[in-house]
Amino acid sequence: MTAGTRTHCTTWTTPSHSIRTPAETVSRFTAHPSIHVRWRLAVRTDLPQDAYRALAQDPTPGIRGDVAANPAIDEALIRAMAGDTTYDVRRRLAHNPAVPLDVLAELAASAKIGPTLLPRIAAATPAEISELAASTVPAVRMLLAARHDLPSQIIDQLADDHDAKVLTSLATNPALSEAQLRTIVAAHGPRVAAKAASNPSCPPDLLIQLAQQTSPMHKALRCIAAHPNAPAEALLACLADEQARRIAASHPALPAQTITQLLTDADTIVAAAAAANPTLPKAVVHDLAAGGPATPRSSASSAP
Repeated sequence: MTAGTRTHCTTWTTPSHSIRTPAETVSRFTAHPSIHVRWRLAVRTDLPQDAYRALAQDPTPGIRGDVAANPAIDEALIRAMAGDTTYDVRRRLAHNPAVPLDVLAELAASAKIGPTLLPRIAAATPAEISELAASTVPAVRMLLAARHDLPSQIIDQLADDHDAKVLTSLATNPALSEAQLRTIVAAHGPRVAAKAASNPSCPPDLLIQLAQQTSPMHKALRCIAAHPNAPAEALLACLADEQARRIAASHPALPAQTITQLLTDADTIVAAAAAANPTLPKAVVHDLAAGGPATPRSSASSAP
């Protein structure tokens, strides 16, 4: 095989490089019997609209999904694909930066998108933001709430929302006041715990409350363990969870005695995290460097 042939093969099989093959050459392969060929075409952004329309009818949902997410498809095709029977295709269409807001509202109600910031929502104008905040579809307000640069009046409007999906999405917004965040937690408890614990503005005492609630969510404990505002009391509660323990072991707010105890933890990841903790007592660091036991000096001095 010649070098030129190898280059041609790489051009065909790598989507990021396939644009080097002229669109007019490959667009006729939309009905090619090989699923791999059709899939390569679905991600290209330089095909004629007729090619995308053909691929949008492909029997393979993954190919239709790639077409749906392709920013090169026109509005007419976007509207047509909103009626696709496969929810994952509709979900990927919602992530298309060119999706019209009215189509997005339709998709939000059925595509199980979740509280994530979509490109079209991120690009919404002030007028569109007001329109989205007033939507009668809770899933639309939920999508808007994931945007952290909202005007204060819109944040206040969403904070008064009665739908848990909206407030769960909003709970990560650092612009929420402490009172608003506490109200959200009080109203929806475990459902918003992880999101609230991820909010960089979450106060220490609320982190303690979230960590010590009767049935703490494991995800919430991991978020608390990584939070820079987490106090020792909250971190100690996180040690009961295997994954949160690995994170909390390196937190500088953890008590020195606890850090030292974690040096001999059965989980080597926890022990390594504790050894890297910046507040590990210098005396213990010296012992570790000298190859001695990782024991607090206070305990060692009291031994017989």
